[in-house]
Amino acid sequence: MEKYRKKKRMFSSFVPLILIIIIGGFVGNKILQENSQVDNIEMNNSINNIENLEENNILENKVIENIVNQIENNNTSNQNTSTAETNEIKNESSSNSSNNSEVKFDRTVAFIGDSRTQGFIMYNGLKIIQDYSYIGLMVDTAMTKEFVKTSNGNKITLLQDMANKNIKKVYIMLGVNELGWSYPQVFKAKYKELISEIRKVKPNCQIYVQSIIPMTKSKSDSDKIFNNTNVEKFNQLVQEVAEEEKVTYLDVKSVLVDKNGYLPEEASTDGIHIDKKYCEKWLTYLKNNS
Repeated sequence: MEKYRKKKRMFSSFVPLILIIIIGGFVGNKILQENSQVDNIEMNNSINNIENLEENNILENKVIENIVNQIENNNTSNQNTSTAETNEIKNESSSNSSNNSEVKFDRTVAFIGDSRTQGFIMYNGLKIIQDYSYIGLMVDTAMTKEFVKTSNGNKITLLQDMANKNIKKVYIMLGVNELGWSYPQVFKAKYKELISEIRKVKPNCQIYVQSIIPMTKSKSDSDKIFNNTNVEKFNQLVQEVAEEEKVTYLDVKSVLVDKNGYLPEEASTDGIHIDKKYCEKWLTYLKNNS
């Protein structure tokens, strides 16, 4: 009996241990399962991250590829443009050389003037001439204004730039911005000085002075400064400059005005600056008279 009790006490002492082992195993399995699920989730997330990275890389590659294509297309476009411009210059040179009696508007020709000359150059596509036009330019500022850009980005006067260029002909049209000057004789003196300065840097070039283009009737009748009475007075001074300085006077206005001496209303939107059609007439006159 005593022996049975000992066995029972021994068994009873083992039961809690056995239960601990069983519960521990169960809990352990549960933890393992949960850890396994976590690992699976983390693995899935890692896989998703990898896939996302791959997708992002694909997108980045596509973006890079698009950029490269754009650059290549731009380069091709620039090359085509450069080729087109080269061909245009060649065609222009060919056209000029085909008619020996026609003026060659190439790099040996310079134009000095204000915004009217700017429009003339732009509308006629004179891309390879020496462009010394500037908005508001006058006979005095033409000698001092630093507006000509050099290859290194600096700005110099047109006279400084001319000194370094092979210029054979110079066309000048100035005077419209000076119509308000109180002393017209100062205009004449400055015009003569400009011609003298040009001769210093280009003693062998041929100089042409062009008449000031009149205004439309509506503009002339409504403006105290920009009117044809002043234009006529200043054009007389330009002719005197040409005669005294022994340069050629070009009566450009003669092919641009109507029978009453006004710029036609349809030729200008502001009564002063002329449109493409009349700029082309201006160019034709220069070709035929210089």
